[in-house]
Amino acid sequence: MRAVIHTLGAGVVGLGALGVIPAAQAEPPGVYYAWQSLSGDVDQCISRASQALNSQDLALTQADDNSIAGQSDQVTAVFVCLQNPSNTTVMMIVSSQDAVQAVAVREALKAAF
Repeated sequence: MRAVIHTLGAGVVGLGALGVIPAAQAEPPGVYYAWQSLSGDVDQCISRASQALNSQDLALTQADDNSIAGQSDQVTAVFVCLQNPSNTTVMMIVSSQDAVQAVAVREALKAAF
C-alpha cells in the first residue's frame, strides 16, 4: 500500500511540474491588406471578388451582401465591398502562416480582381 501511495504521489508531483513549463507559442498568422476604389456597385465588386478567389483555387467559405471569403489549406482571403456615395471601396484581407505565400496570393488576387 505504501508503494502505491508513493507512486501516486510521484505522479502528482510529476504532473505539477508540467504546469510550470510554458506552453509552446505558435506564431500568429501574417495578415496583409489591400484596397482600392472602383466605379461599379457592391454587386459588381462581389462578382469580381468571387472570380478572383476562384482564380487562386480558394474554396468559397462565406458570402453575404457585401463580403465574400475563400480558403485553401494555407491561405484565407476576404473581400469586403463598401458602397460610398460616388464609388465602391473594396478591401482585401489575406492571412497565412507563410508570409511569402500570403503576399504572393494577395498580389495574384489584386491582379485577378
